[in-house]
Amino acid sequence: MTPQRGYRAVFLGPMTALLAIVTLTPFLYGLYLSLTDTTPTAGTSDFVGMANFVALVGDPAFWRALRLTVLFTFFAVSIEVVVGLALAMTLATLRRAQHLLRALLLLPLAGTPVAVFYSWRIMLNPSYGVVDHLLGLAGIAPVPWLGHPTTAVVSLLVVDVWQWTPFVMVILYGGVVAIPAEVREAAEVDGARGLSMFRHVTLPMLLPYLGLALLFRTIDALKTFDSIAVLTSGGPGDATVTLNLLSYRQAITNLQFGKGAASAILLLVLAMVVGRVLVGSLYRVRDAR
Repeated sequence: MTPQRGYRAVFLGPMTALLAIVTLTPFLYGLYLSLTDTTPTAGTSDFVGMANFVALVGDPAFWRALRLTVLFTFFAVSIEVVVGLALAMTLATLRRAQHLLRALLLLPLAGTPVAVFYSWRIMLNPSYGVVDHLLGLAGIAPVPWLGHPTTAVVSLLVVDVWQWTPFVMVILYGGVVAIPAEVREAAEVDGARGLSMFRHVTLPMLLPYLGLALLFRTIDALKTFDSIAVLTSGGPGDATVTLNLLSYRQAITNLQFGKGAASAILLLVLAMVVGRVLVGSLYRVRDAR
């Protein structure tokens, strides 16, 4: 072993081991719980094998939660990438007030999430919320934003897009400003302008950054919990229950730790599959460059 590798092992080894312990211990315990019927109130913890997973697959509530999780993730991430790309390209073309505007756009990421979501909950209240007040000034009747299944899902999407679009914007902005000026100038000499420049120069060079933004946001959106818990608590009814919230309800509300852990494991599998597909796409983009 060379001295350099020895130093790496000394400095990285302890933290790597600690990270592995902190990460693997909850996962392994959750996997164990998913194979049992652990229920604190009943005092039972018998091994049941795959029974919890079989029960989930046969539960319509699981499929509704899975469907909402996938649709929410797809629409939220799609909108965030499109809007984030537009903002990144706009910022890159500004000469004045760029730093101020960038700081203002990052404000949604600066607040404490729970406090921010409670603020949104107040603003969307049909009785005293500012949103319906402004609609009332325009002669529009109050809308039960969080009280109807459709508007509740739309409201959650709006809040998620508002909160996380700046994150996508930062990643893509780094990609836009990293495009060499010589490449743009050469494309302009060849007659590339506007949409043609974007299609043949900007977009291909942004693909690695787009893949990275998609990877981060898709994995995070799949496990969205705090905004839903604060704004709707899964309501009205079960209209906004995602897999993450379903797992919480089963484990914490109903004290069925086995079923809750099984739901969480299935969500983890979904996230791993999606992540593997996106990482594979990133490697293909890298190899094609």
